[in-house]
Parts: sequence; structure tokens; C-alpha cells
Amino acid sequence: MLDDADSLQQGKFRRELELLVELLRQRGWRAELGCPAELHWDGQRALFRDEAVGFIVNRSTDFFWQGQCFSALRSAYRAGSVYAAPNPFTYATRSDKRLLEWLSLPDWDQELGIEPAERRILSAHVPETHLIRNENLDALTQQKKDFPFKPLHGLPDAGFSLVPPSGAHACAGLLTMARAMWRSGGVAKPCLQIEGAPVWTDLRVWAYRGEIFHLSGRASRRADRLDLAPPGGWLPTYTTR
Repeated sequence: MLDDADSLQQGKFRRELELLVELLRQRGWRAELGCPAELHWDGQRALFRDEAVGFIVNRSTDFFWQGQCFSALRSAYRAGSVYAAPNPFTYATRSDKRLLEWLSLPDWDQELGIEPAERRILSAHVPETHLIRNENLDALTQQKKDFPFKPLHGLPDAGFSLVPPSGAHACAGLLTMARAMWRSGGVAKPCLQIEGAPVWTDLRVWAYRGEIFHLSGRASRRADRLDLAPPGGWLPTYTTR
């Protein structure tokens, strides 16, 4: 189980990772929890505390492994001696937030092979999303009250702002510091009652061509940001299909 050092110390999901490690050990796996810098590449294998590593559940927020601390993992992955999920390829093709712009707008439908029926589904469920670029910065700034801003990469909800900075110059400075930001129309979260307290839920569905591969749900104690403290948290999620 791999995550960055700060998240292992104070991240929102550190206890869930510890529980998963405990579960794997109960099932007979040798499992550990650590950060990328603790991996070592000996030229043939990735090692963690002198133990060979074959499978990594990658919870790190640097999914492209660009930092120096990922050098051992990059070497092991290129050599085919370790399997990591997600890895840079699966992240870029399935989870990169930049995909939201392509999915939410019809501009690239012909190039991507998105059919009209698929476009209707996407437009109904994927909020309008724009990457901030120099050429659209002024136009997006004029509509800043309509959308939240969020970094493309980083910790969950890091840099999240319901009120974007004022003025194009401030937005440009934020864009420079963050390298890339995305802007998406808000989608109201359903509110449920758990143990008499209101929580706001979101559902994530991994699907392709009508086939559902995975579901997950979670509840936050706050409507405007993620707060998984009880009675919030991860929810049992089912489908009738």
C-alpha cells in the first residue's frame, strides 16, 4: 500500500489503508504500508524494508510518478517486476480530471468516436468542465461565480475553492502556481439522514459501453467539502442490475 508521507501522517484515508493492510494480512498476504521514498530498486526487484514487492496499491497523489522519490518505483515498473494500480497509464486513460473536459463538451465527439446517444448521456451526467488556459482565462474569470475551481492533481479537495480569486491576474497567478486547474459546474449532492444527522452523498460508477465494472459511495458531513467523520464515511453501494 503506497501513499505519500504527509497523507500517511494526517491524511483522511490513512485509517482505511491501515485496515486494508490488516485485512490482507489476515488473508495470508505479506502487506505493508509506506511512502514511495521507502522503496529501493536493486536492479532486479523493488524492495521495501529488504522484502521484494510484487504488487502495489497506489494511493499516492502523484499518479504520474514524476518526483524523485518515485525513481525506484519507475525503474521496477519499466522492468516489469512490479504491478501497480493505478499506474501512469491507467490514471491517464481512466482517472485524469482532464478527461472531464472531453466528456462534458461535444467539441471532440467525432475525434473520440462518441455516438449521439452516448453524448446525450454524457451531457446529462457530466458537468460542464473547462481547463483553464491563457486563451480562455478572461472568459472564465467573468463567469467565476458559476463554477468552483480545483487543481488537476493533488490531495483530495486540496485547493478547492467555491469562490475563485478575483480578477484575471489573480486567476493567472493561481494557474501558474498550480500548473493546471479545472473548472466544473456544480452538481447538487443528495442529502440523507444517518443516525438522525444530515449527510451529503456522492456515487461513483465505473462503466464502459453500458457495462458497470465498479461502484462506490461515500457520505460527507458537509455539503461544500469532504468530511468523512462519522456518521459520514464510505457507504455500502449496490446495483439492481
